[in-house]
Amino acid sequence: MEIKFKTTSEVTKAEWESYVDSFNEIFDKDFTLHHFEQKYKKTIESESYHVFLMHQSKIVGACTNIPFEYLYQNDPIKTGLMVDVFILQEFRDDPYHLYRMYKLLKEKLLKNNVALVIAVPNDNSYSYWKNIVKWKDIGLLQYYVLPVKADKIVPYLGNLLNYFLKSVAWLMIKISHLFNSKEKLLSIRINKDKNLLEDHRYFDFHQTGKSDGSFFSYNVVSEDSIKTCYLIDFYNTITNRKDISSLRSAITKILKDEVIDLIVFVGKLNFVQNILFRVPRKLEPKKLYLTCDLLQPEKIDEQLVSNIDNWDFGLFNYDVR
Repeated sequence: MEIKFKTTSEVTKAEWESYVDSFNEIFDKDFTLHHFEQKYKKTIESESYHVFLMHQSKIVGACTNIPFEYLYQNDPIKTGLMVDVFILQEFRDDPYHLYRMYKLLKEKLLKNNVALVIAVPNDNSYSYWKNIVKWKDIGLLQYYVLPVKADKIVPYLGNLLNYFLKSVAWLMIKISHLFNSKEKLLSIRINKDKNLLEDHRYFDFHQTGKSDGSFFSYNVVSEDSIKTCYLIDFYNTITNRKDISSLRSAITKILKDEVIDLIVFVGKLNFVQNILFRVPRKLEPKKLYLTCDLLQPEKIDEQLVSNIDNWDFGLFNYDVR
């Protein structure tokens, strides 16, 4: 077994083929090489950072870090997003493989002036990253929802509940015209002035739209046969901020799609709105932990970074939906 560091441009064609095969096997996906080239090369540095676990020239494990520019109290800092971490099942005999992989990656990130690493680990890996690798908690991400149909949940009342839910949704949209609110800029947020971000974030399966001076993006997937629309981002194209108007434009467009059963937004809504309902913690489908590793603590106030109330962070910031 061997651990190697490479930037995206240094990965050979044979290694890419091996990587794609292993990734699709472990995550049960069918992504092509083009998908990963778009994801890893369309960044602020035109590449990303990778550590591979190798067995006889085959990539059997990987840690990848994608560079972004975040604004930290309005000052830019290079921030690395951890994505696509895996080790094939048959090569998990040593529980410290992942620790050593990240240790090497961290050394290279420091040399490339990455000040902060952020991640949203899944339930299975959260304990490992926190207790073994010593990542720090920032906080839990918040869910917001808008139910659109209920026939798949309560079949015998389906049509009646569908009519009721749709009526409520359209009523909330009408009432939203009474508000004229926009988000307050928080201390830590992604720098959306970097035009590469939208190119990097969206793939063929995402949908984007513009309406009445608003931009929005979303993805529709089937969750246990429920057609779920994940609202990824929305903002006013003039102010570049989320506001009630851009939220209304997004939801109006999504509601016209007759297949949608549920609309979900994950992240921060720090402005007055009446369309999406906040999900109580005890009803969340799973916990989404935002975590970090301070690589250059002299540049960052740990107390400020460790409070999720200071972060504008959601689905747009990390690659899940």
